[in-house]
Amino acid sequence: MEPPGRPQGEYRSTQCGGCPVSELHLGLLGIGALVVVGVLVYNKLQEGRLKRAADETFGSRHADVLLGGDNPAGQAGTDAAVRKEPTLAPAQSSAAADSGSLDQRIDFIATLQSAQAIKGETISGAIVDSLEAPSRAVTWEGYNRQAAGWEPLAASGEYEKLRAGLQLVDRKGAAILQDLSAFSVTIQGIAAAIGTDCILAETGPALERARELDGFCADIDVQIGLNLIARGGPFAGTRIRALAEAHGMSLEGDGKYCRRDETGLELYSLCNMETAAFSRDGMKEFSTGGLTLLFDVPRAPGGIETFDRFVEFARAQAEALSASIVDDNRQALDVAALGKIRAQLQGLYASMEQQGIAAGSALALRLFS
Repeated sequence: MEPPGRPQGEYRSTQCGGCPVSELHLGLLGIGALVVVGVLVYNKLQEGRLKRAADETFGSRHADVLLGGDNPAGQAGTDAAVRKEPTLAPAQSSAAADSGSLDQRIDFIATLQSAQAIKGETISGAIVDSLEAPSRAVTWEGYNRQAAGWEPLAASGEYEKLRAGLQLVDRKGAAILQDLSAFSVTIQGIAAAIGTDCILAETGPALERARELDGFCADIDVQIGLNLIARGGPFAGTRIRALAEAHGMSLEGDGKYCRRDETGLELYSLCNMETAAFSRDGMKEFSTGGLTLLFDVPRAPGGIETFDRFVEFARAQAEALSASIVDDNRQALDVAALGKIRAQLQGLYASMEQQGIAAGSALALRLFS
């Protein structure tokens, strides 16, 4: 007799080799359940791994920082108010650790040690032969025994101890695990090629340091632009050149007039507000309806005093050219507005000093490159 509801020809015996079908079904169901659980566990592990990889790749991205509103400088909503700010620990106290440009606070450092001195040209050759283009800035230094300090790797030098550092943070963001891993593989290959031992820093603390420092730098990375808009006719190129040069500025290869200090560091710059750049041969025929003065807060040395000189220069140019000082939205920047920006900058500079990153210092120039 066929079970009701089953189509003709699909009925099967309730006995198979003397073994009840119910036991076989239970066994198959048990195996199937184990397979399903295994797949779910595997997928969960894969999901966690991919999430961690995504966090490492995209977790350090941050929005541009703008000065504006009533927020104090260095605060960007509620997240900034509760975020733990990183504290850059002081560098090692020994003379060897303090010399050179590498800094354990911002670099992922590998140390290479040899029983015998190795020629600098041999080391340089091994670096070139590695054929690896680093994803971030890498600095090589050798320990000069005579000077008792680290120096840039020189082809003419001989070194028993070397170190290479991958910079953890710059204006592109923070280094991620893939950056550190690729750097480690490359350095280990170079160490093997020149016959040295290699000691690498720990990746976990370095990545944490990079993420924290990147968040701090995002709040500090401010560039101020003051625009001069002509109230009458356009500005003549010869007039722009005369005023800029009288203020000690020089036209540089990027088409901007730049004011630098005695060491060559940029204080502020002047460029065309329109598309065309300034050129040495074209200033006689040049004219424009607007100029932009730029001040790079973390890179300009001198802090608030340099900003005051920047504002003074802007006012002098505006008066000489019969121009108005406005922001990017063409809103007038009067004494009160400029004073508000100055107060915000004082907060930024104080925060930089607390972290041991003076504006225009070697450390700041590296972080904001």
